Amino acid sequence: MENLFWRKVVLFGIMIAISFMLAACGDDDDDDTPAAPASSDQPAEGDNSENPSDGSGPEASAEMLDAYDFAMTIQGAEPYLTLVQPIGENERTLVVSNRGEGSFTGTYDPAAGELVFNGGSTFILTTTNYWGDATLESFPILVEEDIVFLEDSPGAQDNFPVEGSFSLRYVVNTVVVDFVSEDEIPGVSMRRNDEEPVFYSSDELDDLLDENVMVWQQKASLAYNVLEFLAEQAILAARTGDVIVGRAAGLEENGSITFTCDTFPSDAVPDPSRTLTWLDADESGGIGSGDAFRWDFVSCWSDETGTLIDDLIHGQVDLQGYVQDVQQRDGMDVLTRFGFEPEMQTTAGVTYTDVVQTEIEEETQGTLSIDPKRTYVVNGGYNILFSEPAAVEQ
Repeated sequence: MENLFWRKVVLFGIMIAISFMLAACGDDDDDDTPAAPASSDQPAEGDNSENPSDGSGPEASAEMLDAYDFAMTIQGAEPYLTLVQPIGENERTLVVSNRGEGSFTGTYDPAAGELVFNGGSTFILTTTNYWGDATLESFPILVEEDIVFLEDSPGAQDNFPVEGSFSLRYVVNTVVVDFVSEDEIPGVSMRRNDEEPVFYSSDELDDLLDENVMVWQQKASLAYNVLEFLAEQAILAARTGDVIVGRAAGLEENGSITFTCDTFPSDAVPDPSRTLTWLDADESGGIGSGDAFRWDFVSCWSDETGTLIDDLIHGQVDLQGYVQDVQQRDGMDVLTRFGFEPEMQTTAGVTYTDVVQTEIEEETQGTLSIDPKRTYVVNGGYNILFSEPAAVEQ
């Protein structure tokens, strides 16, 4: 399961080299005329190693369930979950937050490689410099019907949702986006207000944000990119929990575990890696609730297909307020609840510090390239808890 995790990861030096290529956006929010290109991205992390580089094998402290419910709380206060895109000497900023006291909910099935955002989940996007210099704008995104991300789904983008829908609202406009397939090509049926729906393939939807199209189409593309980003972050937290229980003995003995990564391009950086470090908060000598962890990504990428995540990453991710509930069933310890939620809400459970992420695209079969318009510096974070699904009443 750990292998499936790390397909999206980033290269800091590449971001600097390509940032001058990013196009500036337009200054018009009038849907009666084409809008100038904007930009956005969805970052994530990756894994390509069955065993850590020290050669030690897994020794699990508990078994994980086949599926979990989860709730992600993105704070509307410091530290904000912020994605910044450098554009020459300027930058474009995106802040993601929950609406009111709500949370973003869903389910995760690691065995099936499926992540679902529940219908009714909502979040708010606050953008700066997307549609005009110094323009600050907020608009809500609502999951209308369960959105299903499935590993090995068809199409060039193997993390594209296989079903579901979402909507966004701004000014007097309501935009509805349905994930569908047309002639076996995955994409979306997209419409504004009472207008006729238009089909866009998955690649076209991703590119709309930077095309000379209407503002409502750009906003739909941006909303999709953020949904994909949030899916990747939920997977990051889930698979970190899996690494913690699966490598507990090694973490407790050595304090950290380092995994090797692939590089992109192949000669970019020597010895790319990711390291998970355990911080024993209560000095008990064993991993337990309240402890903290840290991921250090060093120009890490995973050259695998068929996963939800396929980017590059470089930077630090702190995980605080570890939650771990274990029950014994049929003579086995089972992890029924886990996540990252500090008791003192002065910081988020999962916090990014200048994490640079860039999307890797497969232009043709076996030909990969960097998308210069999909580079972000991520800061801030969120709380997330995974729990055993409630029993279904008969």
